[in-house]
Formats: sequence, structure tokens, C-alpha cells
Amino acid sequence: MTIRSVFLLAACLVLTTGAEAQESAAAQQWREVASAPDFFHEMALLQSLGQDLHERAAVLSRLHKMWVRYDVLRRPQIAYLMCQLGDRSSVEAVAKAFFAGDYDTGRRLEPDGGAAGKNATDDAFRMLILYGTPQHHQRLLAFLKLSDDPLRKRDNLCEALLGLSSTENGPGLPVGYPREQFPLELAIACLDYTEEVGTIISAPSGTVHSHMDARQGSTQQGSITLSGVTGVYTQRGCDYGAQAIQNLTSRDVGHRVTDSISQRDQAIKAIKKWWTESHSPQRG
Repeated sequence: MTIRSVFLLAACLVLTTGAEAQESAAAQQWREVASAPDFFHEMALLQSLGQDLHERAAVLSRLHKMWVRYDVLRRPQIAYLMCQLGDRSSVEAVAKAFFAGDYDTGRRLEPDGGAAGKNATDDAFRMLILYGTPQHHQRLLAFLKLSDDPLRKRDNLCEALLGLSSTENGPGLPVGYPREQFPLELAIACLDYTEEVGTIISAPSGTVHSHMDARQGSTQQGSITLSGVTGVYTQRGCDYGAQAIQNLTSRDVGHRVTDSISQRDQAIKAIKKWWTESHSPQRG
């Protein structure tokens, strides 16, 4: 046997061993999927499996079956994962249910209890922001014009945009999502929404100790203990929009959550100016 033959044989053995190891790992994951204790564990395993192109078709096939088998409040999360894996066949069905208010319910569903409707709403927001059509985006923008908004859909939109912009604020963008395709016009529209949405805790000279309980779907509970010098800063919808834009574009226009409202407003004004100038027709 020549030296070249030896190298070729060794290379074949390495490739074969690698393929077998990959197949073994996938087989183990599928066994874990079959014995998953609840919906959330099953979805987490399928999300991991779906990153393997060899397993993607099988994962999508299972997700389609889950769409039929599970409660309708699970469908937004199922459809959101399907979109991440390249299948947008369920977007319109989720959009129809979402805009009809079908997920606005406190109906209990284990293991997330009464949060099932909130989880469904959150996943529907994320899916429609990232994978919705221009028509869906127009309907999302309509929430910001509501004069009566008892369900705080405007807040939910701003929170979803911020959460998608950075893993420090939420789940962040899905793996492989093209950042340049993010519909920034939704975040720009939030710049005119000045109502309070939430608060940010800062501890520049102190400490923040947090304990988080096990995640249940898109929600997570826990406790926070503050010590030393801390600050609590009111955040408006426009602040969430500004932070989302800074995160997604990597443009630092000076918006700081710890700044005064007047300072933040100056940064928001600068973002609006940049957006207008960058989207104005170029004159030759």
C-alpha cells in the first residue's frame, strides 16, 4: 500500500467516524425529544436539532404535526420556530388569530399556567416583526395610534422590538436572521410613543443580585436584591425604540437609559434626523 493510499484511507476513516458521531448525536437528541417532559423542552430540543441541515426536514415535519396536536395557544411559538427554519406556511394563520384577539386570554395552560396567552402574544409579535408581510407591519403600526389600549399592545410592540435587538434585553435575533432585513421602520414609529413602558435599574456604585426561577415559555420569574447606590429610570416607548435602533444599527447617537428625559429626547431627535436624511431621495 502506498503512502498516498494510507492517507486516503485515514481520511475516509475520519470522515466516516465524524458522520457516525453526528448521526449518533442526532439520534440521541431525537430520543430526548420523544421523552421530553413538556412542550417547552420539546421545542428547545427541536430548535437545536433544526440547526442541523440534515435534520431540518424531519424537525419541520414534527412541527407541522405539533401544530395540529397542541393547543392553539402553542401555535405562535411553533410557527416562530418554523419561520426560523425557513417555513413560513403558518404565518398567516397566526396573524389572523393574533389580530382577532384570540391570544388575549387568561386561560390556564400547563406548565405556564395563566401566562399561556401572554406567551402566545409575545411569540406572535416576534414572528410578525421578523417574518410578517408589509401588510402585517402596517397593522402592527396601527397599535401605536390606538386611543384606547387596555391590553397595552403599544407597550408590547415596543418591548418586543427592544427584546429582539439585543440579548441583554430579551431573546435577541434568531440564529442566522439577516440583521439588514429587520424592519427598522417599526422602531422608528415607536419614537413618537412617549408613554411609560417600563423601568431600568442601574447600579453604578452598587450591586444588583438577581435570582431567576426556571423559564416557563417566554416568561421568567425571580427576585432582585439591590445594595449600594442604585438608580431606577422610567423608560418610555420612544426610549425602547431608540435603544432598539442603536442596538440594531450599532449607531451610537448618545441615547442612555440613565440620562435625563431631556437628554434622551435630544438623542431621539438625532435618530429621527438620521432616518429622514438616509431615506430622502438623493438629488443628482
